[in-house]
Amino acid sequence: MLFGPIPEPLHKIIQLAHILRNSKDLTLRNISGHLSTRQLLRIAARMKHFPTNYAYDILQETFMIKFLPSLTRQALEKTILNVGITPDETREAKNIKCEIKNNVLTIGKSSVPIHKAENLTKVPSILFYDIPQHLLLMETLLQDFQLGYHLLLVGNQGVGKNKIADRFLELLNRPREYIQLHRDTTVQTLTTQPTVKDGLLIHEDSPLVKAIKYGHVLVIDEADKAPTHVTCILKSLVESGQMILIDGRRIAPEIPAGRDPTNYIKIHPDFRIIVLANRPGFPFLGNDFFGALGDLFSSHAVDNPSKDAEIDLLKQYGPRVPVRTIKKLVGIFGELRTMADQGLVNYPYSTREVVNIVKHLEVSMESVSFFCFQINPLLRH
Repeated sequence: MLFGPIPEPLHKIIQLAHILRNSKDLTLRNISGHLSTRQLLRIAARMKHFPTNYAYDILQETFMIKFLPSLTRQALEKTILNVGITPDETREAKNIKCEIKNNVLTIGKSSVPIHKAENLTKVPSILFYDIPQHLLLMETLLQDFQLGYHLLLVGNQGVGKNKIADRFLELLNRPREYIQLHRDTTVQTLTTQPTVKDGLLIHEDSPLVKAIKYGHVLVIDEADKAPTHVTCILKSLVESGQMILIDGRRIAPEIPAGRDPTNYIKIHPDFRIIVLANRPGFPFLGNDFFGALGDLFSSHAVDNPSKDAEIDLLKQYGPRVPVRTIKKLVGIFGELRTMADQGLVNYPYSTREVVNIVKHLEVSMESVSFFCFQINPLLRH
């Protein structure tokens, strides 16, 4: 009733949720929490505003199927098929486009007015080459962003999570606050930051508090590296909009009547969080942020580009590098990633590594071209 008539894809997803909750298989029951009532409401809201028949695509993101252990993944995929949801429904991203026209950003079939930012220095500006796979992801991010959800991007190191987040905010013209977590991060460092001013050490509001005050987008990087008790303080902020700072101030959606406003920080309506985390397990060995708090976010898996997309991407990074060389590199790295999935090598080699190789080759080709340009006149004489 909350979101009107229930479409058939949502019916199947609800049916799947009840099957998982009542399953005798403990493995399936353990992951049923990813299809909680809150998550189902989020899916229903997206389907109401952005109708789709790609139920399998939604489940891919909801369960992070790509990152599940093999036995769990097989059991879940079998259950999904039994419900009547097939992988063939996954969207293709061949003809998706991104354009800005009349101050309106359009990615695929989704459009939104560009934000009028006051602090342009905090809007990211990066080198980014569009490929269909990334544009398809950003279209989904755009839809969730319009619905007011906080975002979680999960993937291996080097697959482009930071670049995608920065490019997304650049397109929206949204100011960004950035914080990187690590194993020594504490609750205090998450909410305050020491700064030297006029020779004195003072404690200022952290990027988290500034983003809440001014309506910026907070990008939390390496979220899986911080202790769980630190990241879990985000739970009350994301879930209910409430948070108590070390100095006694309270973050709240509204300042209660009759209370001292200096003791409160009102959450700006434009405030959003984008969390970046590595996939759980070896070799990153971080905390399972998705397992602990993924239910509070609209979660998305970020993978290496497909073979053709990666070739197109590398051509743009290395226009002088022979296509034959690029194809060989893509083939080699594809084999390495397959071996990593099979447990034969320890590190899942990412797009970042092959991009760095191509950039190095591009510089080498540029040097050779310059040398030939300089020596040709000499050879003529």
